[in-house]
Amino acid sequence: MIRPTLRRLLFWALALGVATSCFAAAPKHGWLSTRGSHILNEKGNIVQLKGMSFFWSTEAWPGYSFYNAGTLNALVDDWKCTVVRVAYDRSSGWSGCQAVIDAAIAKGIYVILDWHCHDAENNTSQAVSWFTEKANAYKNTPNIIFEPYNEPVTSGSAVAQDGSEPNAVKTWNAIKPYFNAVTKAIRQTGAKNLIIIGTPYYCQHPQVAANDPPEDDSGNPFENIAYSFHFYAASHGPNAYYVERDGGGYENTYLEKAVERVPVFVTEWGTTHRDGGEGGTNNYVDEANTDWWFDNFINKYHLGHCNWSVSSFQTSSAFNGSASSPSASGAIAKRYIRQSEDEFVPDWVMGYEGPSKDSTFTMPSEFHAASRFNRFYGTHAESASVAFSYRDAVDRRIPGNYNYTALKITPSETENWVSYNINLSAATKCLLVRYMAALGKGTVEIIVDDTKEGEIELQTPQSTTAPWTTATLPVEIASGEHTLKFNFTNTSGTYYNIEWLQLYEGNCSTSSGWKPARSSVHVERAGITPVRNGVSVTLPVTGRFTGYTLMRPDGRTVKSGAIGGGSRSIAVNNLSAGLWLLRLEGHNGAQMHQVVVAAE
Repeated sequence: MIRPTLRRLLFWALALGVATSCFAAAPKHGWLSTRGSHILNEKGNIVQLKGMSFFWSTEAWPGYSFYNAGTLNALVDDWKCTVVRVAYDRSSGWSGCQAVIDAAIAKGIYVILDWHCHDAENNTSQAVSWFTEKANAYKNTPNIIFEPYNEPVTSGSAVAQDGSEPNAVKTWNAIKPYFNAVTKAIRQTGAKNLIIIGTPYYCQHPQVAANDPPEDDSGNPFENIAYSFHFYAASHGPNAYYVERDGGGYENTYLEKAVERVPVFVTEWGTTHRDGGEGGTNNYVDEANTDWWFDNFINKYHLGHCNWSVSSFQTSSAFNGSASSPSASGAIAKRYIRQSEDEFVPDWVMGYEGPSKDSTFTMPSEFHAASRFNRFYGTHAESASVAFSYRDAVDRRIPGNYNYTALKITPSETENWVSYNINLSAATKCLLVRYMAALGKGTVEIIVDDTKEGEIELQTPQSTTAPWTTATLPVEIASGEHTLKFNFTNTSGTYYNIEWLQLYEGNCSTSSGWKPARSSVHVERAGITPVRNGVSVTLPVTGRFTGYTLMRPDGRTVKSGAIGGGSRSIAVNNLSAGLWLLRLEGHNGAQMHQVVVAAE
């Protein structure tokens, strides 16, 4: 039986719990996850969080006065922060950290719980216990991000003397067991929150950690992991203000080795010297190199970032006295934090940039399929040369030498597609596609502005000497700008090609509105006579031909030469048995001949 006094206590405890949950706001991007080299939101889009890192939570230090809800609210409302970082000093200042965490959750932004030290591996059991407690508390809260180690600096049992890559490897070997233990502890609670792994030598070597990621007891890398990187613009990078005096400047080369391989989060960056300008001796604010870092890395790769720091006593501090008065460094940080774009559709959804980029083509007309697609999915769509043995000699629709290349689609287990931006001056009713499926087969879905208009079943030709086919498909596309997408499904074989496309105003059942281009083959052809181990060529008396090229079936040239104006024959000897291609160049074009050489 519960006594009345205890019953009242439980009532108020439950009421307080309900009230607290009412102030929680789901973050804009929901649960975070990782894929490839990116951090994603719940919709599967790339997300770039932007915000500030609080100073050490040590209560006796000047930065601690900013650990309160008022500062957090100003950072969200005025600076537009979507993430903040609490730098917990593991022995002091947790009440201030808790105040910031609660306020951040109430505001619906993300908050990084940073175990802020330089020797965490010496206190592994304490860290495992602490992160287990916090993971249990926040495993159902998508706002929380864990950062188990601020800036590792050790190299084995000694402090690293420099930031070289060999020393960074030593540091990682020494601290990886710590990350294995802490990450395992977090995941064992059922928490799926993003975890940011600290990297060697003040978080300047994400590539070293990425080469040897933290692992579970079965030796499998943990999921939903990002890697930290720190930079200070006046000290780091080749153009930094203090590089000439202090040396270094190689940090960007380390980041380059990781940024397109694994997710990287810049949990700490500054505009100043790496010491933050402490003591006032290194007080230069390097805005130019800050811009360089953002142009070449942070914004280019959509890296999340937190500026150091929420304080007012150093050159690197964001404020002059209060949260309402930005410092010179803070004004730069605020400019980048307030940039509104923070969600990006990944390339594996919107496609990769094709040869025509964002160009728009006026239609109805016909054009070369390989050189004009705007976007494509995956690495299996490309403009590729067509072997001479598979050239389209019947319907050279596109003038010039375009018939030597075509859009090449190589079947894979994943989706393949290409798209074209078109601007129709008139409504169209028919699509024509010239394709070759000599070495592959599949289905091409025709999609206009996300609506499927129909599909073309690629037909394998009966003969390799006439491999090209013109397919027609009725469509109803209004005038104006559209995206025409070719989606390739059920693919098999080696590859298949598309030579040209045409949208036509008339119906497919009537005249298609096109006429075959003039053949490049002369009416007066050369006479080909195979002989033992060679070929004899009788030339027309008109003397049209100026040169010849002998090729293998794959198009590789074996022999070539000029043909004089009075020549009436050519003899090519010492050929091995099999199929050869002979190209005769002339004033009015070229002829291609297939020659079968018999064995002795």
